[in-house]
Amino acid sequence: MDHLFVKSSYQPEELAELKSIFDDITGQPWFDPDAKVSFAKYLIETFPAEAFDAQRYRSVVAASARMFYCRESSAA
Repeated sequence: MDHLFVKSSYQPEELAELKSIFDDITGQPWFDPDAKVSFAKYLIETFPAEAFDAQRYRSVVAASARMFYCRESSAA
């Protein structure tokens, strides 16, 4: 029986790329550490398996992280 909805899974190299960009961005001083879970969900939902190209989307991910997961600048 053919399945109408087939969900592919991440390949090890895809997970390694996602983890690398996650670790790099969450390690930035401007990143809000309380937002790590939300940022991880963003990465998984935005870039499903076989859709993430770290080199191509790095600047988009970094810009999104700065916009939505940045610490409050009141502590200066």
